Amino acid sequence: MLSHAVHDLQRGVYIRYCLDGSLFDLQRLTAKTKSLKTLIQDVLFADDCALVAYTEQDLQQMLDCFSGASKLFGLTISPGKTEVLHQPAPYSNHPPPTITIDDTPLANVNHFKYLGSTIFCDCSLDREIDTRISKASQVLGILHNRVLNEHNISLSTKLKV
Repeated sequence: MLSHAVHDLQRGVYIRYCLDGSLFDLQRLTAKTKSLKTLIQDVLFADDCALVAYTEQDLQQMLDCFSGASKLFGLTISPGKTEVLHQPAPYSNHPPPTITIDDTPLANVNHFKYLGSTIFCDCSLDREIDTRISKASQVLGILHNRVLNEHNISLSTKLKV
């Protein structure tokens, strides 16, 4: 259904990459002859779909096509479960976009969880790293109490854990 919705659109986010192993060589990445470019329109996992675009107009057009295709396939999009995450350029003062599905405005959010990670509107990873460190600390505390301090478990088993 998604392929049917966006097959004619050249909207989305272009990703430039190279396959020669020089991932962090910025000079080679900017060279048109040494790098490839592909269009990313959506990110899919199980029953979740994230549409990606550079501009509000592109996203609205993609969502309109997606909504139309979902109706053709007998599916509905729940506006209450659909959110918009706007990630403006640093130090820019762009207002949040007004994206609608069938004239119903979608909620703008500052963050949302996707595949167990929290994506923030300011593109910062600080809170995500803090959250992961906190979770790891909790797990290590439980492991310490249940396994490492247990005298009935052999040292070799403790090392495997």
